[in-house]
Amino acid sequence: MNFDKLLVNGTIVTPFGRYQGVIGIKNGKIACIAEEQADYKAEEVIDVSGKYILPGLIDAHNHFQDPGFTQREDIEHATAACAAGGITTAISHPMNDPAIVDLESYKANMEAYENRSIIDYGIHGGGTADNIEKIEELWQKTGATSIKMFMCFSVKEFPYVRDDALYAILEKLSKCNGLAIIHCENDDLIRLMESRLQAEGRKDPLAYNLSRPEIAEIEAVRRAIFMLENTGAQGLILHVTSAQALKEIYQARQRGVKVWAESCPHFFTFIREDMNELGPYLKFSPVMRDEENRMEMWRLLNEGYVHTIGSDHSPYTREEKEAGKDDIWKAPNGIPGNQIMLSVFLDGVNKGLVSLERVVEVSSYNPAKIYGLYPRKGVIQPGADADLTIVDMDLEQIYTAEMSKSKADWSPYFGRKFKGWPVMTLVRGQVVYNNGQIMVEPGYGKYVARQK
Repeated sequence: MNFDKLLVNGTIVTPFGRYQGVIGIKNGKIACIAEEQADYKAEEVIDVSGKYILPGLIDAHNHFQDPGFTQREDIEHATAACAAGGITTAISHPMNDPAIVDLESYKANMEAYENRSIIDYGIHGGGTADNIEKIEELWQKTGATSIKMFMCFSVKEFPYVRDDALYAILEKLSKCNGLAIIHCENDDLIRLMESRLQAEGRKDPLAYNLSRPEIAEIEAVRRAIFMLENTGAQGLILHVTSAQALKEIYQARQRGVKVWAESCPHFFTFIREDMNELGPYLKFSPVMRDEENRMEMWRLLNEGYVHTIGSDHSPYTREEKEAGKDDIWKAPNGIPGNQIMLSVFLDGVNKGLVSLERVVEVSSYNPAKIYGLYPRKGVIQPGADADLTIVDMDLEQIYTAEMSKSKADWSPYFGRKFKGWPVMTLVRGQVVYNNGQIMVEPGYGKYVARQK
C-alpha cells in the first residue's frame, strides 16, 4: 500500500491503552494502523522512535480576543501557540467584538478567521438575557459547538445571565438538543466579598482571591445542575477549580443529569499563595484554591471526575496587567495557557499523578464526543482526520518567553520546569509544528462545524 506519510516506531496512546504501531496517512486522513510497517510505502516516512503518538488535542476553551481586541492576542499567534502545544483543533469562546449572539455575529466571527488560522478551529455561540429568542436559531443554523453563559459578571461586552435567563435558555437548548457551557460563580456573593475587602482598604493580590470563595463556585454549580436536571438540557461546567464542585457534578451524573466537568491546567499548577508572588499575572476566575485542593484535583482527574481539560487561554497586554500591580482590582482577569497546557499534564504523568491514557481521554476523546466533532476528531482510527500529537515524555525543560508563540509577552508559567513536551503536531496529515518551528502559513487551518 502507498501512503502520503507513514509514522513508524512510535507508541500509539488511546484512552483504552497503548501499543506499538505504524500509522499510514493519505489525503489528510488516517488510512491504516498496523503493528508493523510490512511492505507499506510512503512519500515521507517519519520515524518517531521513543516517542508517543496521541490523538491531536482539542482545546475547547480559548479566548482569542479576535475580532475586537487584537492588541491582546490574534488568531495567527493564538493558533500558532496551539500548534506548539500539540493542539490540533481549538474552539473560540464568544466574547469578541462582535459578541457571538446571533447569526450575523457568528458569520462576522467566521469571516475573521478566514485564511488566518494555523490549526483547525470551531466557534462557540453565546447566551444572554437579550438573545433568548435567538438561541434555537443560533444553534440550529450554525456549526456552533455550544452556547456559552456566565452566571456572574465577566466583561461588559457579554452580559451575564440571572436565573430567569439561564433557565429560559436551558429550556430552549433542551428543545433543540443543544449544549450549554456555563461559568458557575455566584455573582451576589462575589459582590458582597469584594465590597467587604475594599471597605477594609485591601488592594493586595490575595484580596482578589478571597473575594471569590469556594462557596461562590459550589453554590452556582449546584444551581446550574438543578436547572439542567429540571429542564432536561445538557451542559458542561467550565473551569472547575473546586474538588468539592467536581464531586457535586459526579453525584449529579450518577442520578442521570446530563452534565460534564471541565478543568484547566492552572488549577493543577498554582495555589492561592502564588498570588503573593505573581500578583496580577495570576489573576483569573474562578481562582486557585489551597494545596490540599490542588492535590485532590489531581486525584479526581485520574479517577475520571474531570471530563475535559481546556486552557482558558485569555491573554491581556502587559500594560493592562501592570495596572493591578499596586491595586489588584484594576487588573483584568485572564492568562495565556494553550501552549503549555499539555506539558502541565504530561508532567503530572511523569510524577505519577495521572495516567497518560486519562490525559488523552480528557484532552482529545471526550471533547470530540461532547462537542460533536467525533469521529472526525479526537481519535486515532481509520477514517479520522490525521490530527496527531507526538510527545517526548523524557524531555525536561523550562518554559521561557523565547519558546512562546502567543502575542502575550508574559505568562505565569515562564520559569517553571516541566517534563514531557509535544515535539511535533500534525493537522490533517500536515506537519504544522516541529521542534520549535511553525511549519505552515496562516490559513492552513479550516473551520470545523459540529456534526448535526
